[in-house]
Amino acid sequence: MKSSKLKWYIINKEYVDYLKCFDDKVENIDYDLNVKPYIGILLSINKFNYYVPISSVKDKHYKMKEGIDFVKLIHKNKILGVLNLNNMIPVLEKNITYLRYEEIDQYRTFRNEKEKELYIALLSLELSIMNKKIEKIKGNAYKLYYEKVNNPMSKVSRRCCDFKALEEKCKIWRNN
Repeated sequence: MKSSKLKWYIINKEYVDYLKCFDDKVENIDYDLNVKPYIGILLSINKFNYYVPISSVKDKHYKMKEGIDFVKLIHKNKILGVLNLNNMIPVLEKNITYLRYEEIDQYRTFRNEKEKELYIALLSLELSIMNKKIEKIKGNAYKLYYEKVNNPMSKVSRRCCDFKALEEKCKIWRNN
C-alpha cells in the first residue's frame, strides 16, 4: 500500500517539554522564538501517531552514513537537513498543528521577507525530498520502533527515545 504524503507540523511546546522531563533524547524544539517543525505521520502504532523533528546540518553529518535511525536530505550533493528517527515521539492529534506557510510567522521570526521566502523554499524542498524517500523513511521508522521494543539494549536502541515509556506519558497527558 502506498503511503500518504508527509507534511510539516508544529507540536505543542508544552507537550514536548513534558516528554523531555521523562526522556532526555526528546529533542528541543524551541530556539529563541523559533520552533522546529516536525514531519508526520511516520507511523501509527497502538493508537499513537509518531512524528520526527528535522535537524539542521552539522559538519559531522557529512561523515555519517545513513542507517535505520538516520536519513540525510540531499539536494545536488548538499545535505539540507537530517532526520534522526531515533528521536521520533508519539503525539496525539490535539497536540499538533498543520504548518501552513502563510502562517509561519507565528512560529519563527525573520529579519525580512526575503529570509522568510528562503526558509519556506527550504522547507518545501526538504518536504519534496522526504516524500520521494517516504517508503524508506516510514520503513526505517517501523523497523526502529520494533528494534527498540524487542531489543532495547542493542546499539541503535540505546540511541532511541524510550517509545513505550513515552506512549505511557502520552496517555497521562491525554487524560489530564
